[in-house]
Amino acid sequence: MGNAIDPVDHGLFLGNAKGSSDKELLKKHNITHIINVCYEPNRFRKDFVYYQHKLYDSHEEFILPEFPKFISFVEGALKKKGNNVFVHCEKGVSRSATIVIAYIMYKYRINCDQAYQFVQENRPEIQPNKGFLQQLRLWARLRYNLNGNSKCHQEYQNLCLINNAFKCFGKIEAINADNCKSCQIFQDITKTISVKNGFITQKKAKKLSKLTKKKRKKKKVEELISNCVKLSTWPDYSASNWENNKFYKECLLPIQKLVK
Repeated sequence: MGNAIDPVDHGLFLGNAKGSSDKELLKKHNITHIINVCYEPNRFRKDFVYYQHKLYDSHEEFILPEFPKFISFVEGALKKKGNNVFVHCEKGVSRSATIVIAYIMYKYRINCDQAYQFVQENRPEIQPNKGFLQQLRLWARLRYNLNGNSKCHQEYQNLCLINNAFKCFGKIEAINADNCKSCQIFQDITKTISVKNGFITQKKAKKLSKLTKKKRKKKKVEELISNCVKLSTWPDYSASNWENNKFYKECLLPIQKLVK
């Protein structure tokens, strides 16, 4: 078991929920700002400036869009001399470590492996999950900026669209003939489609045949998921005109209509 709070960089500390609940320890490290990326309560609102974004430690959690917000909070806090920022999750191993690595990558313009080693030297137990590491590597390929027109940025924007579409799957229970809450379509689809190094890859979509006995809807879902894969890197993508994009019109929009 590591320390509750470890210094990582000038003004930046990484730790766990135990550290976040120890007011004396926080004061000892001169902490003024706290980033909380788990579901633990912010216990000392009168004493510290908090920024909380609740995340699950899951390889399916889409954390990449939040990197600029976390970085902005850290930079804003450290502009004032004497301020220190503490980043924590439950164990200080995966979620909070990912945020700190993303910041170190951005600050020093280094890749994921270099930043990982940098943070690990100060907190040896860090271990971001596989999905977080993939997103950190994409963060480097995006050159630490989510806005752009490169192929990598097109892939990132398509991942955002797919992630938004998946949020709709919570409403898709009607497609499941058995209406079984323990057999959610979201879980089956995310097993069928995986995100790896910024690219969408497809495993056998035949698993979807178990989702419903209604053959027409089953076939439609399979077709739409196949389109997700085929069109995820569609070359005419335009972030400023995405509603007219073929990927959106032929894949995501039909999925959204189907699950409403």
